[in-house]
Amino acid sequence: MQEVYQLEQLLNQQLEENPRATGDDIELWLREFTDAVVGEKTEASANVKPIKHLVEKKCSLINEFWSVQMKTRKCPHCRSSRSTVRREHNSKLIITMPSGAQSSSGKTDEDLMAGKRVYLTASTAREHVNKLWEKEGFFLKCLFSGLEGSTGSKKGDNGFCPDLFFLELLLVTPCRYRPINRLGDQMFTNGQTVNMQAVMKDCGVIRKLLALIAGEKNTEEAEAPEETDQTFLAAVPGRTLTDKLYNMWIRLQSHVNIVFDSDMDKLMTEKYPGIRQILEKKEGLFRKHMMGKRVDYAARSVICPDMYIGTNEIGIPMVFATKLTYPQPVTPWNVKELRQAVINGPNVHPGASMVINEDGRRTILSAANLAQREAVAKELLTPSPGPHKMPMKIVNRHIKNGDVLLLNRQPTLHRPSIQAHCARILPGEKVLRLHYANCKAYNADFDGDEMNAHFPQSELGRAEAYMLVSTDQQYLVPKDGKPLAGLIQDHMVSGTKMTIRGCFFTRDQYTELVYRGLTDRPGRVKLLPPAILKPQRLWTGKQVVSTLLLNVIPEKAVPLNLVGKSKIPSKAWIQVPPRAAPGYKPDSMCDSQVVIRQGELLVGVLDKAHYGSSAYGLVHCCYELYGGETSGKLLSCLARLFTAYLQLYRGFTLSVEDILVKPGANKRRKKIIEESLKFGTKALQVAFNLPSNVDQAEAQSRWQDAHLNPDQRDFSMADHKFKEVANQVNNDINKVCMPAGLHTSFPDNNLQLMVQSGAKGSTVNTMQISCLLGQIELEGRRPPLMPSGKFLPCFQPYDPAPGAGGFVSGRFLTGIKPQEYFFHCMAGREGLVDTAVKTSRSGYLQRCVIKHLEGLVVQYDLTVRDSDGSVVQFLYGEDGLDIPKTQFLQPRQFPFIEDNYEVIRRSQGLDEVLARFDPQTASSHFAAIQRWKAKREVACPRRGAFLLFSQKKLAKLKQTEQEAPPGSTRDPAVLQLLQQWRDLDEAGRSKYSRKSSRCPEPSLGLFKPDVCFGSVSENFHDITEKYLQNRGSMSEDSVDTHRY
Repeated sequence: MQEVYQLEQLLNQQLEENPRATGDDIELWLREFTDAVVGEKTEASANVKPIKHLVEKKCSLINEFWSVQMKTRKCPHCRSSRSTVRREHNSKLIITMPSGAQSSSGKTDEDLMAGKRVYLTASTAREHVNKLWEKEGFFLKCLFSGLEGSTGSKKGDNGFCPDLFFLELLLVTPCRYRPINRLGDQMFTNGQTVNMQAVMKDCGVIRKLLALIAGEKNTEEAEAPEETDQTFLAAVPGRTLTDKLYNMWIRLQSHVNIVFDSDMDKLMTEKYPGIRQILEKKEGLFRKHMMGKRVDYAARSVICPDMYIGTNEIGIPMVFATKLTYPQPVTPWNVKELRQAVINGPNVHPGASMVINEDGRRTILSAANLAQREAVAKELLTPSPGPHKMPMKIVNRHIKNGDVLLLNRQPTLHRPSIQAHCARILPGEKVLRLHYANCKAYNADFDGDEMNAHFPQSELGRAEAYMLVSTDQQYLVPKDGKPLAGLIQDHMVSGTKMTIRGCFFTRDQYTELVYRGLTDRPGRVKLLPPAILKPQRLWTGKQVVSTLLLNVIPEKAVPLNLVGKSKIPSKAWIQVPPRAAPGYKPDSMCDSQVVIRQGELLVGVLDKAHYGSSAYGLVHCCYELYGGETSGKLLSCLARLFTAYLQLYRGFTLSVEDILVKPGANKRRKKIIEESLKFGTKALQVAFNLPSNVDQAEAQSRWQDAHLNPDQRDFSMADHKFKEVANQVNNDINKVCMPAGLHTSFPDNNLQLMVQSGAKGSTVNTMQISCLLGQIELEGRRPPLMPSGKFLPCFQPYDPAPGAGGFVSGRFLTGIKPQEYFFHCMAGREGLVDTAVKTSRSGYLQRCVIKHLEGLVVQYDLTVRDSDGSVVQFLYGEDGLDIPKTQFLQPRQFPFIEDNYEVIRRSQGLDEVLARFDPQTASSHFAAIQRWKAKREVACPRRGAFLLFSQKKLAKLKQTEQEAPPGSTRDPAVLQLLQQWRDLDEAGRSKYSRKSSRCPEPSLGLFKPDVCFGSVSENFHDITEKYLQNRGSMSEDSVDTHRY
């Protein structure tokens, strides 16, 4: 501000001294003052990064300048009108001179050109730009950030030159980069060559035209001018040679534009790709030929499913295993393995491709020379002569089982799009094999998707991949902490059928299924006793799952306890209404309630809610209690178990019987459809408040008037009533046909089992198959009426029947009519368009958000800071909690924490934490806050010591009559009150200060949550205390309530 003030003073002083100063003089003064001020601070600010609020202020000033200057029609100095420049077809600039009242005498050339449109040639535009840079170069540097570092204005200078905007020479790429295109036996010129030829042809024509014009001027001097070929003039538009030259100049500009960007010429029909088209988009040079091709130690192939590998594994084909190598240092404890790898050579797995000596020399192993490989293998521990750069030899061995790779599927839209998998070498394969559970994280399916695999080349990179990027550690999505990995489709159906009541297995079947699920588990397997002893020893499907769970849980760990619900609702299992009983709950001991005690599944059916990508299920609970490795093993074992159950004991097939409806339900369905034909007139009566006895013609006439009325409120009301009638008919038919009207009921109905368990499909799909398709809607409304009053040409104008307005009473089971199929395709087309539009818009929006947030980092002091160090939040999320770590810190999940307190105490090391940190500090602070709130039930926004003193004394002082001091306009009582407050001693004031004390600061404001145990948000502390007070079953013997 001081410098701006000095600048203003300097400007006023100079103008007073030189009242006839020109713009150049003023610019010189400003530049001298600016250079003096900037020069003083250049050294101090050389290494200072741009600060966000300063950059934002600069951008706002520039935007304000553009908004003001673009509206200005006259020069602020000479008040002359401004000329307008317009671009046409990216090939020419048209300048329109300002028109105005001119005097009759003293007309200049500019006056004669007023109001006319003039073509601005390239040379004229170049002169204007050079003059602009010469006069306003200093201002343009401030206006355009890309010109700030430029200092020169001529070609020889190192700074910016305006001639960069103009092209004098066109570079031609070599012929090898413009090869001839071949199609069968025919050969075609490359598109870039065609564009270059057009430019060369235009240049030749322009030279000839210039020669002809010069020849006409010299005809008077020349006695016998030579005759030139003028046949080319017929192909050039224009009457005179000057017009032809003008048109050819524009054509040359268009062809030069096409060389760089073929989309710049909108009028040309036959286009060839320019430089921009060669580079951009998916088929461009970068994405098609360069991106992904410049990465070493990487592989790319099609993915295929494999449920027999682990969720943290990736199947690697042998062709990749013999090409991807890792630099393994040779040590005494791995020399035997590496010697065998060197002997195997580059073509036999597990082998090696190269040996690097201590001095840096590389020995490439020959696939055909066994003697060379054996000689190199014998010298792995023998030091090489000469100076050593490394302490030991390094063998580039093949990738082997257990090595970690980074898998990536594009587009990489979130963090789990890149995860680490352990290699599983699969001989005889040529594709990557991926487990079903990882499909959601990558948004992958198996219809030809490809993925990239990257092999880390350092121990640090391998450690990060194993511990941080592994799929086991990426189970929860960072966005909201919901699970990502989960089983899909076949496994849902298999797991549901296996855990239904009445599913029993013999000992051979039980051990076979357990073996299939625990194939990769070393050591002894814990088995459970049979559920039925006589007349035959039988194990239930729940016991098979319980056996897997008990063997997957880490050794010496306390088994988990869980009470939850399945996705299949209780009404699907209850066929007959239960008898009334005291204390009965609908979900109690029902298959929709899942109860696990000490690791054994006692009640309930497991479906998508427990081993799918659902929150608070069995796999999610195992992840929270035992870690990601246990949850990954559980998913892998369950996938193998459910696959074996379907293959060995029970297949799954959908039949026509699953979609058939009983005859009685079919009759009631037809009756409802016949009655619905009259509902259209009733809807019009309700919409337009017509009497019930009005005829159909009158109702149609009112509907027509509403349709033709510009005010569409009545028409929208009629449309709404039609939808209400259609929805009522839809609900009536669905109640009749499903689920009681189906020929086969749940769970014997495989289609209903597939939908209810969450394997595939929805209830709407089953209704459309067996009941009806219902009302078709476009953008939330019925299909629009044509101007003729028809929904389709096959209907009558303003037909009130529901079927004429997009209500499809047919079903896929018995087929639909042609007009119903047309309505159905309209809705499908809308869905496809929405999907295509939303994909591009949401993708660009996400990219913008990520680009603006990529500088935010949580620092070690728990503050969230931007790239320039500015504080965005003092605590991440205002409470310092990581989202994936807080999913069970909710009142509904507190019983689960209570039931598994012993597991959490051991796995999280609570005893050690309490021994090292003092939990009393935060607890005492919360108690102080509670005491303060208890004394002051009503919080006062302003409660100071002086305010309390005023409330007590001011009323008494106003009752006594006092005279105001001379010259004062204030109340005498107020003045006396102020004097009494000043006369009070410290003891008197402290009495009021104690009563007006402020509420203590929140715990998170005083104590850092990573250092002070128990420093949490007030909201979390309140819900925890409320739960502890309401839970009578939580005794001091089972759980330490204070520590909890």
